Amino acid sequence: MRFRISLLPLILCAACGSATAIAGDATPPMPLAPTLAAPPTRTPIQTLTLTPAATSAPPPTPTPVLLPSPTSLPEIHLLFTGDINPARCVYSISKAADDMALPYRPLAEILQGADITVGSLDAAISDYNAPTPCIETTRNLLAPSEAAQGLAFAGFDVITVATNHIKDCGLKRGCVSESMLDTTANLRSVGIQPTGAGNNLAEATAPVIITVQGVRFAFLGFSAINSPLWATEESPGIGPLQKEVVADAVRRAQEQADVVIVLPHWGREYVSDISWEQFKAAKEMADAGANLVVGNNPHRVQGVETFPNGAMVAYALGNFVFDQQWSDGTQYTVQGVMLEATFRGARLQGVKLIPIHIYDNFQPQLAPPEEATEILKQVAESLAKMPGR
Repeated sequence: MRFRISLLPLILCAACGSATAIAGDATPPMPLAPTLAAPPTRTPIQTLTLTPAATSAPPPTPTPVLLPSPTSLPEIHLLFTGDINPARCVYSISKAADDMALPYRPLAEILQGADITVGSLDAAISDYNAPTPCIETTRNLLAPSEAAQGLAFAGFDVITVATNHIKDCGLKRGCVSESMLDTTANLRSVGIQPTGAGNNLAEATAPVIITVQGVRFAFLGFSAINSPLWATEESPGIGPLQKEVVADAVRRAQEQADVVIVLPHWGREYVSDISWEQFKAAKEMADAGANLVVGNNPHRVQGVETFPNGAMVAYALGNFVFDQQWSDGTQYTVQGVMLEATFRGARLQGVKLIPIHIYDNFQPQLAPPEEATEILKQVAESLAKMPGR
């Protein structure tokens, strides 16, 4: 049975094509087994619900026509998270506890309860080299294959690997595409479908399709970051975030699925500002036929927007499982949102944002009410100052 969250939602209807919300380096290595913070008390969760832009109303039927009662369309729930790094301190802490599922346990019921759970892997999962240690200056993010067990426990069904760390191979360099291909194999071995990478461009831009209650959902992954990682016609890599490539991939996905969801890795790190490049690419994806776009990479939450055709885009969900409490000297990199998208059949009804806080530099939990309100305010402010506003 699907888990239903008890919520006090802040509700907003997006009626005009957009949605607004209401509401140091060189630190020493982390200890391997810190005292975990107690979960927040069970107070009602602050959330934000947004709905797609209304489409033109159909003309009135001149004469009533009696038809058989239609079968009600199924309600389907998809859950998306921010960036995930199961390497470095996250892996070190999990290994010390002999529990690869430890980072995900506080939110497991929510993650496992969705019909489809989708993540963004900002690291590589491979035994090519030893895992990177719990030292903040280590920027090469490699977790061993056993880290995939934690993602499987959490209930992830699809993970985009079209990210700028997917070819990381640890402190001993030398791999070309081995760690990336290991990552996709390791995810598949635990029942998770990777999207956004392959042995060539055709594989990297092929959709992952999952059917729920007769509705076919297609997932595509693309990256605008670190173009040397992009796949070509002959070489392995990730999906390039290029207009023609994306449009062609969306078109092909539409031929196989009822709903097309694009997962871009884009934008500038550590800022809430939505770039002109993000806005332009999002509009191109919506025009090409994407129903929902959920982005990541900035490591901060960004705005959520609706387009006149009913498509919705979440520009960035912030971090989810990540050891970045030191990154920018603020609280932003230990914050994020989970995004729950509700479909009635193949039609997107709206999205709900569920704020989270990352404790002990590795474990997300529901954000306390006051912080949740602040996170949702950041989402609103990000959209309000985007290009063209």
